[in-house]
Amino acid sequence: MTTKEAKTREREKIFDAVRGVIHEWDPYDLLAGGAPTDEFDSEISAVIRQLDRIRSSRDACHVISRVFSSSFEPELFQIGHCQAVGERLYEVLAEHGIIEEPV
Repeated sequence: MTTKEAKTREREKIFDAVRGVIHEWDPYDLLAGGAPTDEFDSEISAVIRQLDRIRSSRDACHVISRVFSSSFEPELFQIGHCQAVGERLYEVLAEHGIIEEPV
């Protein structure tokens, strides 16, 4: 496998992991209501661009809150409202080896 192929696979792995969490969360129940599966892809990409800021589940909550507040209604995506999805995101990123859990 070439370096380029390895990088592409790694990007796909990261995208799929983050997408899985966001789709499971499905704010506004858009996906459950029949929206296209790429409905949140721009927000997923924005979360991925901020992965270097995630060192804890609290950091993940902040990232989710920032991204979704800027795309949608800020009052609905305050940090407290994003706690469960942030914790899940952190858990999935650590499980997939995308981020390292602190020792």
